[in-house]
Amino acid sequence: MLNSLDLLVIGLSLALLLYGSARKIARWRAVGEPEARGGDSGRRFAAMFASVVGHDRILEEPLPGWMHFFLFFGFLVPFVFVVFAQARIPALSPGEAEGVSLILDLVGGLALTGLGIAFVRRYVKKADRLDERGREDLILLLWLAFIFLSGFVVEGLRLAVVTPKGYAWYAPLGSFFGINFVQFGPEKCAAAIRWVWRIHFYSVILLIATTPYTKLFHVVAGTLNNYYRSLKPKGVVSLLDIENSETFGVAHVHQFTWKQLMDSDACIRCGRCQDNCPAYLTDKPLTPKQLVQDIRQCLYDKADTIKKCKAAGEDIAWGLPDEEKTLIGGYLTDDQIWSCTTCRACMEVCPMYVEHVDKVVDLRRNLVLMESSFPSEVQTVFKNFENNSNPWGIGWADRGNWAKELGVTTMAENSDVELLLWIGCSGSFDDRYKKVSTAFVKVLQAAGVSFSILGTEEKCCGDSARKMGNEYLYQMLAMENIETMNGYGVKNIVVMCPHGYNTLKKDYKQLGGDYNVMHHTEYLARLLDEGRLRLSRPLAARAVYHDSCYLGRYNEIYEAPRRILRDLPGLELAEMDRHHKRGFCCGAGGGRMWMEETLGTKINDNRAAQALEKDPEIAVTACPFCMVMFEDGMKFHNREEDVKVKDVVELVADALEVGDA
Repeated sequence: MLNSLDLLVIGLSLALLLYGSARKIARWRAVGEPEARGGDSGRRFAAMFASVVGHDRILEEPLPGWMHFFLFFGFLVPFVFVVFAQARIPALSPGEAEGVSLILDLVGGLALTGLGIAFVRRYVKKADRLDERGREDLILLLWLAFIFLSGFVVEGLRLAVVTPKGYAWYAPLGSFFGINFVQFGPEKCAAAIRWVWRIHFYSVILLIATTPYTKLFHVVAGTLNNYYRSLKPKGVVSLLDIENSETFGVAHVHQFTWKQLMDSDACIRCGRCQDNCPAYLTDKPLTPKQLVQDIRQCLYDKADTIKKCKAAGEDIAWGLPDEEKTLIGGYLTDDQIWSCTTCRACMEVCPMYVEHVDKVVDLRRNLVLMESSFPSEVQTVFKNFENNSNPWGIGWADRGNWAKELGVTTMAENSDVELLLWIGCSGSFDDRYKKVSTAFVKVLQAAGVSFSILGTEEKCCGDSARKMGNEYLYQMLAMENIETMNGYGVKNIVVMCPHGYNTLKKDYKQLGGDYNVMHHTEYLARLLDEGRLRLSRPLAARAVYHDSCYLGRYNEIYEAPRRILRDLPGLELAEMDRHHKRGFCCGAGGGRMWMEETLGTKINDNRAAQALEKDPEIAVTACPFCMVMFEDGMKFHNREEDVKVKDVVELVADALEVGDA
């Protein structure tokens, strides 16, 4: 039982924990912009519980996952036991007490195992992603080890007092100490218990009290970050108020929202993000972990000044007075910001649900809309969007030329159809992808689907413009498309490009465009399930399939294209080492399709090499950007002749029965 002094110390430590945590929470709120993240508390709590207690994402990587699992429950289980034991709810029988002792012994042993794994990974193997090996990290590991070891010492001393040999079946690890302590006699061991217990107890109390000031604050910040994670569909970024805002995007740390600042304290620097970041893995200056930590450092350096300026009513929308080190240029570089492909690999693996991509887009918005600072080639792309509504700048009147000989109607000619076929810029203008458009039309016609296209009325969906930070241009393109489609009463859309698919399905809802949108692989799978397509021509080839980021991670469409490929007669499908959620980006997302890649090695060459490891004859994609990147990658490796790059629908067209083709 704890005495009154112990309870007072516990109360003080909890007060310090709450005080320190409250100060950091107040800092996020005081410095950051408002953001609504409430509502749907039941769903939020369930998701938080699954992540924090259930370790859903943490366990996706077994070694560090189980390491954290052991440490987490090594603390949680004894804490729960102490609370119940102190309250004597319920009173334990001798047999039950032995069972509890066994559980505590085992979880303590697992916690020490976790600490051993952590020490080896950080200081022996020196994993690249664990590049912070400062004094704080070592002190915390040793401190935690001392707490668990001193607990076993207490248990060993107790066994030396109550058992003849210092051993009990229900305390195997405690018995290791007990059989060595028994030689000192029960009186000395009983006296030692009081001192060792106090040292153990106050070590735990001190750890709790100092949590807000150490790396362990992620326990608090991470729990809150999990609770306040975005419940919006994946990949939807905030909508800027173009009409009424004076500034756009983020140039200063106080222009981030309080939740974005919470991210920086929730980050545990585990490095999973950079281990999956295509920019980092191809030697670009970007690592998502460091981006978040740089924002955190900027917050800590400037928080007091920002709060004073706000309290004094000063206008700091354009920066702090006499600011020498700015967020962009001081803490972050342009190359970091522009290296991101917005592939979401970082966000999909982050156990704290840090939202990296949203920050990058906000930073780009400021560079583009406020500073006109962006890679030189982007200027041409923006002008092409403005003048001809496509990134190539080809005359808008030529958008429907590819379909003239195929018997395809436009919505202006026939809007009473099953669906609108959204071709996209690549399918309309890129010579290679026009062949994919043609193949898809032939497949739809073979299946008896009634459809029309917009033709010259279709404009770029705006995805690249938005991800490059030009929100004004995106909204202009999007609203024109929405007005056109709403005018025809469009309900069902099939889209060939994952970027257009994601944009029409999710982003357009922010501007009043609410449609039932399907990707062409989803629709092909449906046609096969309904028996509207018959595939009988054997292809007899070995293929690998590449998961487009905007189809896979953004929309979790992994099975539909694979289900189609498995149905193709004679086709052997092999998986690359990085696939599904852990798939590797082609390098074209986030507007990178239109920028030169001058830093490090090329992402698409890297991905093509991963495909070639499986010795394929066909590299299969379901995205026009991925197709371009893969074809360039095959040329880089001098394999363009023997490894063909095909879209899923091209293979379907090749496999159609003769009468259907």
